[in-house]
Amino acid sequence: MSPVSPSPTGSWRATVDSRDEGSASLFVLIAVVALMLAIGLVVDGGRKVEALQRADALAQEAARTASQQLIAHRSVRGLSPQIDTATAQQAAGAYLAAAGVRGSATATATTVTVTATVTEPTTFLAAIGIADVSATATATARIVRGLDQEIP
Repeated sequence: MSPVSPSPTGSWRATVDSRDEGSASLFVLIAVVALMLAIGLVVDGGRKVEALQRADALAQEAARTASQQLIAHRSVRGLSPQIDTATAQQAAGAYLAAAGVRGSATATATTVTVTATVTEPTTFLAAIGIADVSATATATARIVRGLDQEIP
C-alpha cells in the first residue's frame, strides 16, 4: 500500500514507490505468453491426435483394399485363396496416394501390411518453429475363408 502525503499545493495524494513501476506489465506479459503456449499445446496437440487417428484409419482401409487383390484362379479351383502381392502393393499405394498421404505396403500370400504417415500443419506452434506434426500408423489385413472360422 502506498503512503499518503500532502503535496506542495496542500492536497493529499498517494506516493508511488519507483521500484514497483512496470512490474505488473511484466507479469501480464509472462502470463500471456504462458497462456498462448498452453493454448498452442492443446490445439496443436489435438492436431497430432487427429493425424494419428487419420493415419490409423487410412492404413487399415488401404490394407483391406489390398487384401482383396486375390489370385482368382486359385479360389475358383477350390484352393486356399492367395493374395496377388504385386497387385496388392499397387492397390495400397494407390489408395494412400488418393488420400494424399505417404506410405508403404508389403504383401505375402496371406497378409498385407500397410504403413501410412499423415502430416498436419500447426497453428500456434509454428510461432516457435514447429510447422507441422506427423503421425505414422501400421495395419495388417489377413485373408480368411469362411464366416465362422478362419482358415489361414
